[in-house]
Amino acid sequence: MTQTIEQLLGIQPAVPKPTKTDISFSFLFFSDVRKNISDAEKYAFMRDITLFADREGFEAVYLPERHFHEFGSIYANSAIMAAHLIPQTTRIRFRTAGISLPLHHPAEVVEWWAMNDVLSQGRVDLGFGSGWNKPDFILSPENYENRRQICSEAIPIVQKLWRGETVPFAGPGGEQIPIAVYPRPLQPELKVWLLVTQNDEGFIHAGRQGYNIFTMLYGNNLDAMQKKIALYRNARQEAGLDPEQGVITLMLHTLMLGDRAQVQQAVEAPFKDYIKSSLDAHLKAAVDQNGGTPLNEAEKGKMLEYAYQRYFKTGAIFGTVEDGRDIVDQAIAAGVDEIACLVDFGVDYSVVRESLTYLKRLTSNYC
Repeated sequence: MTQTIEQLLGIQPAVPKPTKTDISFSFLFFSDVRKNISDAEKYAFMRDITLFADREGFEAVYLPERHFHEFGSIYANSAIMAAHLIPQTTRIRFRTAGISLPLHHPAEVVEWWAMNDVLSQGRVDLGFGSGWNKPDFILSPENYENRRQICSEAIPIVQKLWRGETVPFAGPGGEQIPIAVYPRPLQPELKVWLLVTQNDEGFIHAGRQGYNIFTMLYGNNLDAMQKKIALYRNARQEAGLDPEQGVITLMLHTLMLGDRAQVQQAVEAPFKDYIKSSLDAHLKAAVDQNGGTPLNEAEKGKMLEYAYQRYFKTGAIFGTVEDGRDIVDQAIAAGVDEIACLVDFGVDYSVVRESLTYLKRLTSNYC
């Protein structure tokens, strides 16, 4: 696809200053790939950030589901991670971003998270995705080809089970067995997020179904995201839903300090390693799905440098508090309702902890 000079240089198109300041802030965890940090240390860091978020008025923590790759797979089961953190918190919400629904039976998902809803006194919301990484589907190999359709059909089933409705499922010998799930969650209705990135139809589908959206600037900028959010709002309206009620949650890598050069020095090496690990996983998945010749190291290097420069300048909350305010204002103007700050991408944990003071200063500017 032909790119403009601005896109090649990673220059963010001008976005009007917002007229509102109501935006929520949360954290997303995905794990860095450093091998000199133990998994136990990574979990402890994630706990510390969650406790900070709980104290300081952040909205939620988002937990991923990842399998069989060093990039993020310490979060193989988000329900277990939430069960560990729930007793240590009092108000923060626990959300998934997201459960790969074709890998699981809907009743199993509701059982896990109904338990967490009871334990948290009703602080659970669930986000879902169709999955994409082929090796993940050793857990449910027959679902890989139709994973998007399976995800779409399974979410309403999860919602019915959450409400306490009885749903028939195929049992031994193909017998249809009606199932109601216990324990019963405290919340009568489940708030649902759908993981959508580039697909316009995904934004439209989520709008029609009344789902919230979790998204990221994966190959997009905020100008392109604004157009996708407009599709979502229009779809809600056409479905007879309040177009302004759906929540658009945007993930942004985040690190702020007193000086922009300090941030550049702190993030360049680990962020490039982080991007490379993610890039390798996505490129392998693309070859597995579509065939073709894998990229050579020189081509990967060019992609890596471009991705880093683009993210640092236009796709992350990097720099000073003032730099962060500019990005947040652009996100609000694009129609974003919540920013999920990703902080565990390889920067030294002591630096991230230092940056939390600046992040709190940024978030205090918004309702």
